[in-house]
Amino acid sequence: MNTFNKIIRLLKASKGTVFLTGAGISTESGLPDFRSDNGFWTKNKPIQFNEFLLSEEKQRLSWERNIELHSLLKKIKPNIGHAFVEKIINMQKNNFLITQNIDGLHQKSGVPKNKIIEIHGSAIEAACLECEAKQNILDFHSAIKSKRPLPKCVICDGVVKVATISFGQPMNEMDMMHASKIVEDSDLMIVMGSSLKVLPAGKLPNLAIQSGSKLVIFNRDKTHYDSSADIVINDELKNICSRLIQEL
Repeated sequence: MNTFNKIIRLLKASKGTVFLTGAGISTESGLPDFRSDNGFWTKNKPIQFNEFLLSEEKQRLSWERNIELHSLLKKIKPNIGHAFVEKIINMQKNNFLITQNIDGLHQKSGVPKNKIIEIHGSAIEAACLECEAKQNILDFHSAIKSKRPLPKCVICDGVVKVATISFGQPMNEMDMMHASKIVEDSDLMIVMGSSLKVLPAGKLPNLAIQSGSKLVIFNRDKTHYDSSADIVINDELKNICSRLIQEL
């Protein structure tokens, strides 16, 4: 039995599959990896969370960068990797997606919002740092473009930020608890396009192994979990997923 047939058998036998996706799935849509050697953070100094809180200049710079990202996101579309994840997630109610990505491409592909945990947040949403109420992100884009003062939260008058986890900002504990519970309850974890170096997401495969789940890794480069995984394929996701979709 070849490797792809084994993966299909695992998927069909699974009573709960959880995906963990990283930047590698989005780079194949044309979105540069923020952390790569040539990525966004090598050309733009990251804005620390405390800097954002204390400086209106940094807040405006953060929004300017978000406008630039939105411009790019308008041009790119989900790829066959996203299509594969969507197909499996919608196969049964106990299948879920945990993503390190902030680009919203999984939602565009058709994965229901209630099936996704965005553990690094979302770059297509805005939220108040005080009351966590969602805000209209376009209001902030408009203020930047017209050089007006930034709006405050419409509920509590607090500072509003792009709903991503910034450098130095605490992770959302509820999201991490939810993600951990999903991993513990699953019997199959599939990692796609993640180096598994960024924590705490990088610890989730270990939790899957400890919980007795099967672990499958699709990534162009090797990861430190490869030796512990049940199946590893080091290749472009488009090659892997096109083959799997044909086999399903």
